[in-house]
Amino acid sequence: MNKNVVLNFETDSQFDDFSATFSLEEIDDWKTSASLAEIAIAKINEYIKGWSARLFAYVNENREYRELDQEGISSIPEESLFIACLAMKDSGSSLIDFFNEYQINEPLLEQLLTEIYQARWILPIVHRFRLLGFILLSHPDSEAQLKQGDHEFLSQLSVRLKTNLYAAMVADERQRNLLELAEFPQRLRTKNNSEELLQSILDELGREIPFDIAVYYAYDEYRKLLVPYSWRGLETAPPQLPLGKGISGITLDRKRAIAVSDRNRHPSFAVLEEEDFIQGSFVSAPLLTDRKTFGVITICRKAENGNEYGVEQRYTLEIAASFLASEIDSRLVYDELERSYFSTITALTKALEAKDEYTQGHSYRVMQYSEGIGQNLGLSSDSIRRIRYAAMLHDIGKIGISDSIINKPEKLTEDEFIEIKRHTEIGYEIVDDSDFLAGIRDLIRYHHEKIDGTGYYGKAAGDYPWEAMIISIADIYDALTSDRPYRTALDKVQAIKSLSRLVGVHFDEAIFIAFSTYLEVDPEQIH
Repeated sequence: MNKNVVLNFETDSQFDDFSATFSLEEIDDWKTSASLAEIAIAKINEYIKGWSARLFAYVNENREYRELDQEGISSIPEESLFIACLAMKDSGSSLIDFFNEYQINEPLLEQLLTEIYQARWILPIVHRFRLLGFILLSHPDSEAQLKQGDHEFLSQLSVRLKTNLYAAMVADERQRNLLELAEFPQRLRTKNNSEELLQSILDELGREIPFDIAVYYAYDEYRKLLVPYSWRGLETAPPQLPLGKGISGITLDRKRAIAVSDRNRHPSFAVLEEEDFIQGSFVSAPLLTDRKTFGVITICRKAENGNEYGVEQRYTLEIAASFLASEIDSRLVYDELERSYFSTITALTKALEAKDEYTQGHSYRVMQYSEGIGQNLGLSSDSIRRIRYAAMLHDIGKIGISDSIINKPEKLTEDEFIEIKRHTEIGYEIVDDSDFLAGIRDLIRYHHEKIDGTGYYGKAAGDYPWEAMIISIADIYDALTSDRPYRTALDKVQAIKSLSRLVGVHFDEAIFIAFSTYLEVDPEQIH
């Protein structure tokens, strides 16, 4: 029997009988490409008795062909000669004949398919000259033959699968893009401040939409200019653009996104002189909220790279631009609030330190030292921020201590020492009612603790926040390197030597080494 025989129906009624008996309408009722594969395999197994089917489909993110309904035991890379030859076929054939006809020298793949999978027949699924996938029909008997009706069934199935598998793969790709885009706002929120956010805009966007060239223009509302803020794919900054000029200027002026598949073929954009670096396919979208216009992002993909932009990329950029504008707006408001808080805190500490000429600038220096230690320890930006505020406010409780005690040049009496120790508790209570400062109150309270348990509250290491050690060592160092009525200031090396004797008492060695490194003093030389 000729394996390539296709059954010819003599009358339309015979074909109608065939279609009625073996309906393929279920093929159209899929939810994902995996469910489509399951339906197709089930229909094949239902009709072609004694054979089992497998459907391999192209997976774009892995650039390979593999079974969609299960993990399977193999995948075939798209650059395989087997795949290249299969893409040239428009009908099914014996698998062995296919390997022989195209002289495919891939013995491991041939062994896998013919011996492990026991595949005897292969049917390519090609749509618009693109191999979407293929069906393998397996049988334990290597001499098994398909019947005439089986060929016709597979032919009809292939026609149905071409459009459905293509649509399913497009739908899957869009769903993956949407899921990835859903993570976009979360990635934006990891940026430490608005400056870092603005600098990373194009890098984050490139993870959603590949591009060859991209520019983010910030909008100067007063001068009505688009000022290049960041760019990728260009050696130098592009020139500024007046609002309404060039692709980006037009986008911002219209306040809506633009997508063009080929600039050179567009009747309007092809003749624009501005932004001549934008060639091929491009998408441009404004960054704005109801309250403010921030700028515009324009990305392009050169014609020679293929995969031109379309409506899908336009929608993606519009959504991403909306997320970006919202996050920038929130960050700017937060940054302004942060600056306001810090200005208030700075004013408070300056007012406090004005009471004692020997401690003027003390809190600010402790803050600088503490930040340096935190950075050398590799702490997160959020942790360093907490330490910054705690360092600035570590002595705020002294506002409740008598000036006579604070400014006393002689040694304090026992009662006076008990009184000045209260400043840590007073400082804790001052910030306790502030939600903004809630995360630093324990650092203020315990910055005079010692890890050996001999501090103000008698707490040992592990019983209080370890970050308090950072403020403690910075506080002690600044006191040692500042003039006092009873002694002159120590130099840096002398102060570090004094601190080295406090390792294991006030703070641990890691904190000491981080501080010594920040001060550019080799702790080994000190010892």
